[in-house]
Amino acid sequence: MKIAILGGGSWGTALAVHLAAKKYPIRIWEFMEEQARVMQQTRECPLLPGIHLPENIFVSSQMSDVIPRSTVIFVIVPSDKVESTLATAAPYIKKQSMVICSKGFASNLRLLHEVVAAKVKGKVYCLYGPTHAEEVSRGILSGIVLAGKKNRKLYELINSPRLHVETTTDIVGVQVCATLKNILAVFFGVLDGAGYGDNTKAYVFTKGIEEIKQIGVAWGAKERTFYGLAGIGDTFVTCTSIHSRNRFVGQEIGKGRQLPEILAEMKMVAEGITALQQLPVLIQRFGLSLPVMQGLYSIVYEQKEIQAVLEKL
Repeated sequence: MKIAILGGGSWGTALAVHLAAKKYPIRIWEFMEEQARVMQQTRECPLLPGIHLPENIFVSSQMSDVIPRSTVIFVIVPSDKVESTLATAAPYIKKQSMVICSKGFASNLRLLHEVVAAKVKGKVYCLYGPTHAEEVSRGILSGIVLAGKKNRKLYELINSPRLHVETTTDIVGVQVCATLKNILAVFFGVLDGAGYGDNTKAYVFTKGIEEIKQIGVAWGAKERTFYGLAGIGDTFVTCTSIHSRNRFVGQEIGKGRQLPEILAEMKMVAEGITALQQLPVLIQRFGLSLPVMQGLYSIVYEQKEIQAVLEKL
């Protein structure tokens, strides 16, 4: 089985290292030509320092070097780049299985699997869970959820003693979880940065999980998904981990810094901010009351006082 990974960032690299340890040939497409060259020559990803790329990993900025003859394609680019990446890859995509690892909504508030399925002939899956690249790349025990139609070969490709794979058919639910948990992580970071205690964080976390579930169920997801590994598991990790870029953005906001300044200094994308920008459209579509998410929106974009927002939850 030959594997193509679209996206040479931290998670794309971590997944490549995990799969390479199982002796599969891996080819990574990295959008930035210079970064692809550095990764191929130095055998290290700048966003994941200290992790060596085994010899069965090849990195290129050319789709023609990566996709042909592959049997599985993992899509691991920022959510707002999925459509343009697929357009570039289109001449080389045949009937490969497509595994979406990007977390976020597509344009016009569409789910990524719908966008990908409309452009390819192969089956489409999603792979999400509490899996920080910094830990998976070092072989630290983690769990992840593969969503889509049953595929034993794909399950066996990813599963290992150190990366346990669970399966589900709820491809909608895992995507809603994977996207909206980033919003909650930003709020968690805001509370951290502003010096709030564990009680407040637990309150916001619990209320936030309920809001994520409400949106998912309205979208047609299964309620139990939100209490599993892709739901509360991934949300917990993203809210509490030192590796979480969304939590980091929130912490800086909580300290009083302005969002444009924070984002300008970051090397990676904070998907929670991208998702938060789409919140008004989300509320309009489903007609739900989402005080936690709306509260964060008012803090970030309307400069509302954190305490005033919390008192209205």
